[in-house]
Amino acid sequence: MDYKKEVVEKIKEEIDSNKLIAKCRINEKDFIRNRKVTPKDIILYEFNKRGLSTKMEIINFNNINDVREISSPGLFKQREKLNPEVFVYLQQVALKNFYIDHVNEVKTYKGYVLKAVDGSDYEIPNTKRAREKFNGNQQQQCARVTVSTCYDVLNKYSIDTIVESYDYSETEMLVEHEKTIKEKELLGSFKSITMADRNYKSLSYFYNKIKNNEKFIIRIASSCYKSETEKMKSSDEIIEIGYEYNRARYYKNSDPELYEYLKNGNTIKLRCVKIQLDTGEMEYVLTNLEINEFPTEEIKELYNLRWKIEVNYKHLKNNVKIECITSSKELLIKQDIYSQVLVTNILQAFLNDGDKIVNEYKYKNKVKINGNMAIGLLKNTLIYIFLENNLDKRSELFDKFYEAMMKFIVPIKPGRKNPRRTNPKNRYHINQRKTF
Repeated sequence: MDYKKEVVEKIKEEIDSNKLIAKCRINEKDFIRNRKVTPKDIILYEFNKRGLSTKMEIINFNNINDVREISSPGLFKQREKLNPEVFVYLQQVALKNFYIDHVNEVKTYKGYVLKAVDGSDYEIPNTKRAREKFNGNQQQQCARVTVSTCYDVLNKYSIDTIVESYDYSETEMLVEHEKTIKEKELLGSFKSITMADRNYKSLSYFYNKIKNNEKFIIRIASSCYKSETEKMKSSDEIIEIGYEYNRARYYKNSDPELYEYLKNGNTIKLRCVKIQLDTGEMEYVLTNLEINEFPTEEIKELYNLRWKIEVNYKHLKNNVKIECITSSKELLIKQDIYSQVLVTNILQAFLNDGDKIVNEYKYKNKVKINGNMAIGLLKNTLIYIFLENNLDKRSELFDKFYEAMMKFIVPIKPGRKNPRRTNPKNRYHINQRKTF
Protein backbone atom coordinates (compact mmCIF):
# COMPACT_ATOMS: atom_id res chain seq x y z
CA MET A 1 0.00 0.00 0.00
CA ASP A 2 1.35 3.44 -0.91
CA TYR A 3 1.86 6.07 1.78
CA LYS A 4 -1.15 8.28 1.01
CA LYS A 5 -3.56 5.45 1.85
CA GLU A 6 -1.47 3.77 4.49
CA VAL A 7 -1.17 6.92 6.61
CA VAL A 8 -4.95 7.21 6.89
CA GLU A 9 -5.21 3.52 7.71
CA LYS A 10 -2.57 3.92 10.44
CA ILE A 11 -4.41 6.86 12.01
CA LYS A 12 -7.78 5.07 11.79
CA GLU A 13 -6.26 2.03 13.47
CA GLU A 14 -5.01 4.25 16.30
CA ILE A 15 -8.27 6.14 16.91
CA ASP A 16 -10.28 2.90 16.78
CA SER A 17 -8.04 1.22 19.38
CA ASN A 18 -8.74 1.24 23.11
CA LYS A 19 -5.09 1.98 23.91
CA LEU A 20 -5.49 5.54 22.62
CA ILE A 21 -7.83 6.35 25.52
CA ALA A 22 -4.86 6.68 27.87
CA LYS A 23 -3.25 9.27 25.60
CA CYS A 24 -6.56 11.16 25.36
CA ARG A 25 -6.89 11.65 29.11
CA ILE A 26 -5.75 14.72 30.98
CA ASN A 27 -6.75 13.21 34.33
CA GLU A 28 -6.90 9.53 35.24
CA LYS A 29 -10.68 9.65 35.77
CA ASP A 30 -11.44 11.15 32.36
CA PHE A 31 -13.30 8.99 29.82
CA ILE A 32 -13.87 6.08 32.21
CA ARG A 33 -17.70 6.16 31.92
CA ASN A 34 -19.76 5.59 28.80
CA ARG A 35 -20.76 8.99 27.54
CA LYS A 36 -22.67 10.22 24.54
CA VAL A 37 -19.50 11.84 23.22
CA THR A 38 -16.42 9.58 23.16
CA PRO A 39 -12.75 10.57 22.63
CA LYS A 40 -13.04 9.22 19.08
CA ASP A 41 -16.03 11.50 18.46
CA ILE A 42 -14.05 14.54 19.61
CA ILE A 43 -11.06 13.61 17.42
CA LEU A 44 -13.31 13.18 14.38
CA TYR A 45 -15.16 16.40 15.24
CA GLU A 46 -11.84 18.25 15.17
CA PHE A 47 -10.88 16.64 11.84
CA ASN A 48 -14.22 17.78 10.40
CA LYS A 49 -13.95 21.44 11.51
CA ARG A 50 -14.74 23.90 8.72
CA GLY A 51 -14.24 27.27 10.37
CA LEU A 52 -17.95 27.70 11.18
CA SER A 53 -19.76 28.55 14.42
CA THR A 54 -19.72 25.83 17.06
CA LYS A 55 -23.46 25.19 16.64
CA MET A 56 -23.07 24.71 12.89
CA GLU A 57 -20.03 22.48 13.40
CA ILE A 58 -22.09 20.30 15.76
CA ILE A 59 -25.05 20.15 13.35
CA ASN A 60 -22.77 19.09 10.48
CA PHE A 61 -20.99 16.53 12.64
CA ASN A 62 -24.22 15.09 14.04
CA ASN A 63 -25.65 14.65 10.54
CA ILE A 64 -22.62 12.55 9.61
CA ASN A 65 -21.81 10.70 12.82
CA ASP A 66 -25.34 10.24 14.17
CA VAL A 67 -24.46 11.74 17.56
CA ARG A 68 -27.80 13.19 18.58
CA GLU A 69 -28.90 15.93 20.99
CA ILE A 70 -25.43 17.09 21.93
CA SER A 71 -25.26 20.69 23.12
CA SER A 72 -22.43 23.18 22.78
CA PRO A 73 -21.76 23.16 26.57
CA GLY A 74 -21.80 19.35 26.53
CA LEU A 75 -19.27 19.25 23.74
CA PHE A 76 -16.97 21.76 25.42
CA LYS A 77 -17.19 19.84 28.70
CA GLN A 78 -15.98 16.68 26.99
CA ARG A 79 -13.35 18.54 24.95
CA GLU A 80 -11.85 19.88 28.18
CA LYS A 81 -11.01 16.28 29.08
CA LEU A 82 -9.17 15.60 25.81
CA ASN A 83 -5.41 16.06 25.86
CA PRO A 84 -4.42 18.00 22.70
CA GLU A 85 -1.19 15.99 22.66
CA VAL A 86 -3.21 13.10 21.22
CA PHE A 87 -3.11 14.90 17.85
CA VAL A 88 0.64 15.34 18.19
CA TYR A 89 0.94 11.62 18.89
CA LEU A 90 -1.14 10.73 15.81
CA GLN A 91 1.02 13.05 13.70
CA GLN A 92 4.16 11.34 14.99
CA VAL A 93 2.69 7.94 14.08
CA ALA A 94 2.09 9.24 10.55
CA LEU A 95 5.58 10.74 10.23
CA LYS A 96 7.34 7.61 11.43
CA ASN A 97 5.36 5.63 8.90
CA PHE A 98 6.69 7.93 6.17
CA TYR A 99 10.34 8.41 7.16
CA ILE A 100 10.90 4.83 8.34
CA ASP A 101 8.57 2.61 6.30
CA HIS A 102 8.53 4.59 3.04
CA VAL A 103 12.15 5.68 2.70
CA ASN A 104 11.98 5.43 -1.10
CA GLU A 105 9.33 8.18 -1.17
CA VAL A 106 11.35 10.60 0.99
CA LYS A 107 12.83 13.51 -0.97
CA THR A 108 16.24 14.64 0.27
CA TYR A 109 19.03 17.01 -0.75
CA LYS A 110 22.27 14.98 -0.94
CA GLY A 111 20.78 12.59 1.59
CA TYR A 112 19.64 15.33 4.01
CA VAL A 113 16.07 16.11 5.02
CA LEU A 114 15.72 19.90 4.84
CA LYS A 115 14.00 21.26 7.95
CA ALA A 116 12.88 24.91 8.03
CA VAL A 117 11.90 26.42 11.38
CA ASP A 118 9.92 29.60 11.74
CA GLY A 119 7.24 31.16 13.91
CA SER A 120 3.97 32.84 13.06
CA ASP A 121 1.39 34.75 15.09
CA TYR A 122 -2.10 33.24 15.13
CA GLU A 123 -5.14 35.25 16.13
CA ILE A 124 -7.33 33.62 18.79
CA PRO A 125 -10.70 34.67 20.26
CA ASN A 126 -10.13 38.17 21.59
CA THR A 127 -11.19 37.85 25.21
CA LYS A 128 -9.69 39.46 28.30
CA ARG A 129 -8.69 36.03 29.59
CA ALA A 130 -6.91 35.19 26.34
CA ARG A 131 -5.04 38.52 26.26
CA GLU A 132 -3.89 38.09 29.86
CA LYS A 133 -2.87 34.47 29.28
CA PHE A 134 -1.08 34.71 25.95
CA ASN A 135 -0.05 38.31 25.26
CA GLY A 136 2.21 38.63 28.30
CA ASN A 137 3.90 42.02 28.43
CA GLN A 138 2.92 42.80 24.85
CA GLN A 139 0.08 45.32 24.93
CA GLN A 140 -1.69 44.02 21.85
CA GLN A 141 -5.33 44.87 21.20
CA CYS A 142 -5.90 41.44 19.71
CA ALA A 143 -5.16 38.16 21.50
CA ARG A 144 -2.51 36.06 19.76
CA VAL A 145 -0.41 32.97 20.24
CA THR A 146 2.97 32.25 18.70
CA VAL A 147 3.05 29.03 16.68
CA SER A 148 6.43 27.57 15.78
CA THR A 149 6.72 24.92 13.08
CA CYS A 150 9.52 22.62 11.99
CA TYR A 151 8.72 21.94 8.34
CA ASP A 152 10.18 19.54 5.78
CA VAL A 153 10.45 21.85 2.76
CA LEU A 154 10.96 19.09 0.18
CA ASN A 155 8.27 16.66 1.35
CA LYS A 156 6.05 19.49 2.65
CA TYR A 157 5.15 17.97 6.02
CA SER A 158 4.94 19.78 9.34
CA ILE A 159 7.25 17.65 11.49
CA ASP A 160 6.62 19.37 14.82
CA THR A 161 4.39 22.23 15.98
CA ILE A 162 4.56 24.22 19.22
CA VAL A 163 1.89 26.64 20.50
CA GLU A 164 3.10 29.19 23.05
CA SER A 165 2.37 32.68 24.35
CA TYR A 166 2.92 35.69 22.10
CA ASP A 167 6.29 36.68 23.59
CA TYR A 168 7.81 33.18 23.87
CA SER A 169 11.41 32.76 22.70
CA GLU A 170 11.62 31.43 19.13
CA THR A 171 15.11 30.06 19.78
CA GLU A 172 13.83 28.03 22.74
CA MET A 173 11.09 26.60 20.52
CA LEU A 174 13.71 25.69 17.91
CA VAL A 175 15.64 23.73 20.55
CA GLU A 176 12.39 22.05 21.66
CA HIS A 177 11.62 21.04 18.07
CA GLU A 178 14.97 19.36 17.63
CA LYS A 179 14.79 17.66 21.02
CA THR A 180 11.38 16.17 20.15
CA ILE A 181 12.48 15.03 16.68
CA LYS A 182 15.57 13.37 18.11
CA GLU A 183 13.88 11.71 21.11
CA LYS A 184 10.90 10.44 19.09
CA GLU A 185 13.14 9.44 16.14
CA LEU A 186 10.65 11.07 13.77
CA LEU A 187 13.06 11.14 10.82
CA GLY A 188 14.22 7.57 11.24
CA SER A 189 17.80 7.18 10.04
CA PHE A 190 17.78 10.32 7.87
CA LYS A 191 20.24 13.09 8.68
CA SER A 192 18.97 16.65 8.37
CA ILE A 193 19.85 20.30 7.86
CA THR A 194 18.03 22.92 9.94
CA MET A 195 17.32 26.25 8.22
CA ALA A 196 16.07 29.36 10.00
CA ASP A 197 15.79 33.12 9.68
CA ARG A 198 17.65 35.80 11.60
CA ASN A 199 15.59 35.50 14.80
CA TYR A 200 17.57 32.34 15.63
CA LYS A 201 21.11 33.77 15.83
CA SER A 202 21.96 32.13 19.16
CA LEU A 203 25.62 31.40 19.88
CA SER A 204 24.48 28.69 22.26
CA TYR A 205 22.58 27.03 19.44
CA PHE A 206 25.59 27.24 17.10
CA TYR A 207 27.95 25.90 19.76
CA ASN A 208 25.80 22.88 20.62
CA LYS A 209 24.99 22.03 16.99
CA ILE A 210 28.70 22.01 16.09
CA LYS A 211 29.51 19.93 19.18
CA ASN A 212 26.90 17.34 18.14
CA ASN A 213 27.83 17.51 14.43
CA GLU A 214 24.31 18.58 13.45
CA LYS A 215 24.02 20.71 10.33
CA PHE A 216 22.35 24.11 10.04
CA ILE A 217 21.97 27.23 7.90
CA ILE A 218 20.95 30.37 9.81
CA ARG A 219 20.49 33.83 8.35
CA ILE A 220 21.81 36.76 10.40
CA ALA A 221 21.33 40.51 10.16
CA SER A 222 24.13 42.52 8.55
CA SER A 223 24.77 44.17 11.93
CA CYS A 224 25.19 40.82 13.69
CA TYR A 225 28.79 39.74 14.43
CA LYS A 226 29.81 42.80 12.42
CA SER A 227 33.40 42.89 13.66
CA GLU A 228 33.89 39.37 12.25
CA THR A 229 32.02 39.76 8.97
CA GLU A 230 33.77 43.04 8.10
CA LYS A 231 37.10 41.19 8.04
CA MET A 232 35.89 38.83 5.29
CA LYS A 233 37.92 39.02 2.07
CA SER A 234 35.50 36.91 0.02
CA SER A 235 31.80 36.07 -0.07
CA ASP A 236 32.31 32.63 1.44
CA GLU A 237 34.82 31.94 4.20
CA ILE A 238 35.30 30.84 7.80
CA ILE A 239 34.86 33.44 10.53
CA GLU A 240 35.78 33.01 14.20
CA ILE A 241 33.39 34.36 16.82
CA GLY A 242 35.20 35.00 20.08
CA TYR A 243 34.61 36.46 23.51
CA GLU A 244 33.08 39.89 23.90
CA TYR A 245 31.54 40.80 27.24
CA ASN A 246 28.25 42.13 25.87
CA ARG A 247 27.97 39.07 23.67
CA ALA A 248 28.92 36.38 26.20
CA ARG A 249 27.22 37.69 29.35
CA TYR A 250 23.80 36.44 28.19
CA TYR A 251 25.08 32.87 28.38
CA LYS A 252 26.63 33.11 31.85
CA ASN A 253 23.51 31.55 33.41
CA SER A 254 21.72 30.00 30.42
CA ASP A 255 24.76 28.14 29.03
CA PRO A 256 27.69 28.22 31.49
CA GLU A 257 29.70 25.76 29.40
CA LEU A 258 29.63 28.11 26.39
CA TYR A 259 30.39 31.11 28.58
CA GLU A 260 33.52 29.47 30.02
CA TYR A 261 34.50 28.22 26.56
CA LEU A 262 34.51 31.77 25.16
CA LYS A 263 35.98 33.37 28.29
CA ASN A 264 38.97 31.02 28.08
CA GLY A 265 39.89 32.44 24.68
CA ASN A 266 38.23 29.83 22.46
CA THR A 267 36.29 30.77 19.35
CA ILE A 268 33.32 29.35 17.46
CA LYS A 269 34.31 28.73 13.84
CA LEU A 270 31.48 29.18 11.35
CA ARG A 271 31.26 29.43 7.61
CA CYS A 272 29.76 32.76 6.57
CA VAL A 273 28.23 33.13 3.10
CA LYS A 274 27.24 36.48 1.62
CA ILE A 275 24.26 36.29 -0.73
CA GLN A 276 23.50 39.25 -2.97
CA LEU A 277 19.81 39.69 -3.76
CA ASP A 278 18.44 41.02 -7.04
CA THR A 279 17.74 44.30 -5.20
CA GLY A 280 21.45 44.66 -4.48
CA GLU A 281 20.92 44.00 -0.77
CA MET A 282 23.40 41.64 0.88
CA GLU A 283 22.25 38.78 3.10
CA TYR A 284 24.50 36.83 5.48
CA VAL A 285 24.04 33.19 6.42
CA LEU A 286 26.04 31.15 8.90
CA THR A 287 26.46 27.40 8.47
CA ASN A 288 28.63 24.45 9.45
CA LEU A 289 28.23 22.73 6.07
CA GLU A 290 31.57 22.00 4.44
CA ILE A 291 32.36 23.92 1.26
CA ASN A 292 33.64 20.80 -0.50
CA GLU A 293 30.21 19.16 -0.04
CA PHE A 294 28.04 22.27 -0.41
CA PRO A 295 29.59 25.00 -2.61
CA THR A 296 28.47 28.61 -2.38
CA GLU A 297 25.71 28.38 -5.00
CA GLU A 298 24.17 25.42 -3.22
CA ILE A 299 24.07 27.32 0.08
CA LYS A 300 22.08 30.03 -1.71
CA GLU A 301 19.75 27.41 -3.17
CA LEU A 302 19.23 25.74 0.19
CA TYR A 303 18.44 28.98 1.99
CA ASN A 304 15.97 29.99 -0.72
CA LEU A 305 14.10 26.74 -0.10
CA ARG A 306 13.39 27.97 3.43
CA TRP A 307 10.70 30.21 1.94
CA LYS A 308 8.42 27.17 1.53
CA ILE A 309 7.59 27.29 5.23
CA GLU A 310 6.07 30.73 4.64
CA VAL A 311 3.94 29.24 1.85
CA ASN A 312 2.82 26.54 4.27
CA TYR A 313 1.71 29.12 6.84
CA LYS A 314 -0.25 30.93 4.11
CA HIS A 315 -1.98 27.68 3.15
CA LEU A 316 -2.84 26.90 6.78
CA LYS A 317 -4.29 30.34 7.42
CA ASN A 318 -6.05 31.05 4.13
CA ASN A 319 -7.20 27.64 2.95
CA VAL A 320 -7.31 25.42 6.04
CA LYS A 321 -8.74 28.25 8.20
CA ILE A 322 -6.52 27.25 11.10
CA GLU A 323 -7.13 30.58 12.87
CA CYS A 324 -10.86 29.83 13.22
CA ILE A 325 -10.34 28.92 16.87
CA THR A 326 -13.46 27.95 18.84
CA SER A 327 -12.39 28.97 22.35
CA SER A 328 -9.99 31.20 24.27
CA LYS A 329 -8.97 28.30 26.54
CA GLU A 330 -5.41 27.08 26.02
CA LEU A 331 -6.44 23.43 25.88
CA LEU A 332 -9.01 23.95 23.13
CA ILE A 333 -6.76 26.32 21.17
CA LYS A 334 -4.11 23.61 20.99
CA GLN A 335 -6.71 21.00 19.99
CA ASP A 336 -7.85 23.17 17.08
CA ILE A 337 -4.33 23.95 15.86
CA TYR A 338 -2.75 20.51 16.27
CA SER A 339 -5.72 18.74 14.67
CA GLN A 340 -5.68 20.94 11.56
CA VAL A 341 -1.91 20.54 11.16
CA LEU A 342 -2.47 16.77 11.18
CA VAL A 343 -5.27 17.04 8.59
CA THR A 344 -2.99 19.18 6.40
CA ASN A 345 -0.24 16.55 6.61
CA ILE A 346 -2.73 13.87 5.56
CA LEU A 347 -3.76 16.00 2.59
CA GLN A 348 -0.11 16.58 1.66
CA ALA A 349 0.44 12.84 1.22
CA PHE A 350 -2.19 12.91 -1.54
CA LEU A 351 -0.85 16.16 -3.02
CA ASN A 352 2.70 14.80 -3.22
CA ASP A 353 1.52 11.76 -5.13
CA GLY A 354 -0.84 13.78 -7.33
CA ASP A 355 1.76 16.43 -8.24
CA LYS A 356 4.14 13.71 -9.37
CA ILE A 357 1.53 12.15 -11.65
CA VAL A 358 0.17 15.34 -13.26
CA ASN A 359 3.69 16.42 -14.21
CA GLU A 360 4.15 13.24 -16.22
CA TYR A 361 1.84 14.82 -18.79
CA LYS A 362 3.16 17.48 -21.17
CA TYR A 363 2.07 20.95 -20.13
CA LYS A 364 3.50 24.31 -21.15
CA ASN A 365 4.46 25.02 -17.52
CA LYS A 366 5.04 22.78 -14.56
CA VAL A 367 1.73 22.24 -12.74
CA LYS A 368 0.50 21.27 -9.30
CA ILE A 369 -2.76 20.24 -7.69
CA ASN A 370 -4.89 23.17 -6.50
CA GLY A 371 -4.37 22.98 -2.73
CA ASN A 372 -7.41 25.12 -1.95
CA MET A 373 -9.73 22.78 -3.86
CA ALA A 374 -7.98 19.73 -2.43
CA ILE A 375 -8.57 20.73 1.21
CA GLY A 376 -12.24 21.41 0.43
CA LEU A 377 -12.65 17.99 -1.17
CA LEU A 378 -10.82 16.31 1.71
CA LYS A 379 -13.05 17.99 4.29
CA ASN A 380 -16.05 16.52 2.44
CA THR A 381 -14.55 13.02 2.50
CA LEU A 382 -12.15 12.42 5.40
CA ILE A 383 -14.65 11.81 8.20
CA TYR A 384 -16.55 9.28 6.06
CA ILE A 385 -13.29 7.40 5.51
CA PHE A 386 -12.58 7.25 9.25
CA LEU A 387 -16.15 6.13 10.02
CA GLU A 388 -16.20 3.42 7.35
CA ASN A 389 -15.20 0.01 8.71
CA ASN A 390 -15.36 -1.86 5.41
CA LEU A 391 -11.92 -1.80 3.75
CA ASP A 392 -13.29 -2.04 0.20
CA LYS A 393 -15.70 0.83 0.77
CA ARG A 394 -12.90 2.90 2.33
CA SER A 395 -10.75 2.22 -0.70
CA GLU A 396 -13.60 3.38 -2.91
CA LEU A 397 -13.87 6.64 -0.95
CA PHE A 398 -10.09 7.12 -1.28
CA ASP A 399 -10.26 6.69 -5.04
CA LYS A 400 -13.23 9.04 -5.49
CA PHE A 401 -11.50 11.78 -3.50
CA TYR A 402 -8.23 11.28 -5.37
CA GLU A 403 -9.90 11.34 -8.79
CA ALA A 404 -11.83 14.50 -7.89
CA MET A 405 -8.67 16.21 -6.56
CA MET A 406 -6.72 15.39 -9.73
CA LYS A 407 -9.17 17.38 -11.87
CA PHE A 408 -8.03 20.69 -10.37
CA ILE A 409 -4.53 21.74 -11.42
CA VAL A 410 -2.84 25.13 -11.60
CA PRO A 411 0.35 26.17 -13.43
CA ILE A 412 3.60 26.99 -11.65
CA LYS A 413 4.95 29.93 -13.63
CA PRO A 414 8.76 30.15 -13.53
CA GLY A 415 10.59 33.39 -12.87
CA ARG A 416 7.82 35.12 -10.91
CA LYS A 417 9.66 37.31 -8.40
CA ASN A 418 7.38 40.23 -7.65
CA PRO A 419 4.35 39.66 -5.43
CA ARG A 420 0.98 39.92 -7.15
CA ARG A 421 -0.70 43.23 -6.36
CA THR A 422 -4.03 42.93 -4.60
CA ASN A 423 -6.39 45.33 -2.90
CA PRO A 424 -5.34 45.16 0.77
CA LYS A 425 -8.88 46.11 1.87
CA ASN A 426 -10.47 43.21 0.04
CA ARG A 427 -10.01 40.15 2.22
CA TYR A 428 -12.03 37.77 0.06
CA HIS A 429 -10.74 37.85 -3.51
CA ILE A 430 -12.88 36.49 -6.32
CA ASN A 431 -10.23 33.92 -7.27
CA GLN A 432 -9.73 32.74 -3.68
CA ARG A 433 -13.22 31.69 -2.65
CA LYS A 434 -13.27 29.25 0.23
CA THR A 435 -13.97 25.65 -0.61
CA PHE A 436 -15.51 24.69 2.74
